[in-house]
This record gives sequence, structure tokens and C-alpha cells, in this order.
Amino acid sequence: MCDCQRTRRDVLLAALGLVGTAALAACGRAGTQLPPASATAVEVAPGLRIHPRDTWGADLPPKGPMGREDVRFLLVHHTATSNLATTDPRSVVRQTYAWQTGPAKGWPDICYHFMIGPDGSVWETRAGSLAGPVVADATGGNQGFAQLVCLIGDFTSQAPTPAAQESLKRTLIFLADRYDIDTDPAASASFVSRGSNKYRAGTYVTTSTVSGHRDVTYTACPGDLGYTMLDGWRRRVHASRLARDEPGPVRSAVRLGVHLS
Repeated sequence: MCDCQRTRRDVLLAALGLVGTAALAACGRAGTQLPPASATAVEVAPGLRIHPRDTWGADLPPKGPMGREDVRFLLVHHTATSNLATTDPRSVVRQTYAWQTGPAKGWPDICYHFMIGPDGSVWETRAGSLAGPVVADATGGNQGFAQLVCLIGDFTSQAPTPAAQESLKRTLIFLADRYDIDTDPAASASFVSRGSNKYRAGTYVTTSTVSGHRDVTYTACPGDLGYTMLDGWRRRVHASRLARDEPGPVRSAVRLGVHLS
């Protein structure tokens, strides 16, 4: 679930809820009911609240260790799942966990740091992402260099909702502030590829500081229409940062009484 290089059959089965037994179990005890949220969303920056990982996955801990990341740019993904409105994005988040930590992928946690629902809700999906630069999986040739933000839905021919786009902008600003990333639309970042189907390991790669998944690997992600919207999103992010009355570091998030610097 939610790896942009899986087959269309996988996408359709996941969208219909026809996932394997192990995945169903991880999606809420045979898929019957999600547990109640165990914490409230925390304000990490003015106008941006993020639901900590425990609100969707208190019963689904990471399955292995994850190191720190050398953050140089931001990468936008989509899940390639149904665009039908959902009243609880946690169901898609939990299916994503089941797919990506299961036999098909074997990753220790959801590869994306944050996921955004059609309602504009923002979710910490890779453990530790609110606290600092956790390394990601499934990033093509840029493992160890990008923070991943994933929009829930399929944006091949349909645009994300206005609420989702606004949250995407605010999340990208939050991450750019935190990791001192230049969001000028002409700004770029460079790194040495660790291997993808587009850039062999050892290849020197330069890409925009706000990129789409297909910029670093051969994939349809973040959808044909979503990809064409990247330029507009870059401009909105940069303009919003320039327009702030008091630019500077973002507010430290506070979760369960613990400051996350």
C-alpha cells in the first residue's frame, strides 16, 4: 500500500480494502474498527497542527531502527489511492503501514515523514519525525537527503483539495524553516545518489529544493496533474515565507508535555 511503484492492481485492491490478512489485522483488528486517537494534534507552527504518530498507530510501533537524515530538500508524494472522501484518514495511514512494513517492502515504518488527508489534516507517520530528521525509505536515489510529505489520493487527473494544498504549503514551510532549506523556486540541492532506477549509485544529482518523487526516480508519483502543480506550490511556499511579519525559526512542538526541538 502507498508505494508509488507498485502495480495498478495493488492500488485498486488497497483502495477497495482487499488487502491481505496481516494487513487487515494491522488496519484495526481485522479492519473492523480503528482505535480512538490517544493524543491531540500539536501546533508546530502558526496555523499548522500535526497529529502525532500515537494518534493513529499507538498499537503499531516501528519494526526496526531508523537513523538520522542529512536533510537537503523536500519531496512531495501521493498515495495513488482513491480520492473518495474519507472521514478518517487514519484508515489509509494504517493501510500504508501494513503494506510498507509487511513482506512486500519490509521497511521498519511508513516511509513518508508526514501524510496529509483530503480534509487538510496532517499526520506524523514515520516515528520520530516531529522530533527531528529521521531518515526515510523509498526515496529513489535520495535516501538520507529529503523529508517526504505524502498527499493521500491519486492526482493523476484530479487536483488535491484546497484544504490539502493549504496544509501541504504549511507543512513544507515548517520543514524548510526547521532544516534551513532555501525555497526560492529556482533553488536546488545536490547529493550523491544511493541508487534508483533513474540515478545509479554514485551519480551526482541536482534537483529542486521542493521536488516531486518522479524527479529522483522513474515513477508516476505524485501524479501527472500533481506534478504540474509543483511550480505553483513552490511559489506559494516561498511567497508565504517572504510575507511573514516575523520570519525565523518555527515554534518547538510540544507533545505530551515534552518539547520537541
